[in-house]
Amino acid sequence: MPVIAIYSIYEILIAEFNRYKNKNLNELKSHLASDMRSGSVGDIEIIDENDEYFEAVEIKHNKPANAIMIDDAYEKFKDKPISRYYLLTTSEPCIELDQKESVNFAINRIREENGCEVIVNGIIPSLKYYLRLLTAPGAFIEKYTYNLIVEFQKSTEIKEEHIDKWQKILGD
Repeated sequence: MPVIAIYSIYEILIAEFNRYKNKNLNELKSHLASDMRSGSVGDIEIIDENDEYFEAVEIKHNKPANAIMIDDAYEKFKDKPISRYYLLTTSEPCIELDQKESVNFAINRIREENGCEVIVNGIIPSLKYYLRLLTAPGAFIEKYTYNLIVEFQKSTEIKEEHIDKWQKILGD
């Protein structure tokens, strides 16, 4: 569900912000297959006008970021001209406390080697940042609800109980 939330917000960001002019959001792929096997660089991918990766987002559930995760992510995009790579997690804190120095070292190394800006953050703080930037933040609820239902209809990853709980949250 966090992947669908971030994907939904990106649908709006791409329509509203100049940074994403002439960029396309790849369709969501199965969240069950590993990115390495599927040839993906992340759970969410933005492609530029030359059909190259522009930005990607990797979502982790209940796992704080560490240097190994950063290095694993880098293996997926190191040969690609990507400007930003987000590693977002549902974990609080988003970086293991004893890993902050090694995570920052890995991020700086990647920036020097590849030019890619790697950003590590939590899902909830990221959603808060994005929502405050939107012209109509309420549009997020509509997109998220729609995408949740679409994913429910086409995959086994979203269950009926997820839809029911979401409807209760919405007060429907």
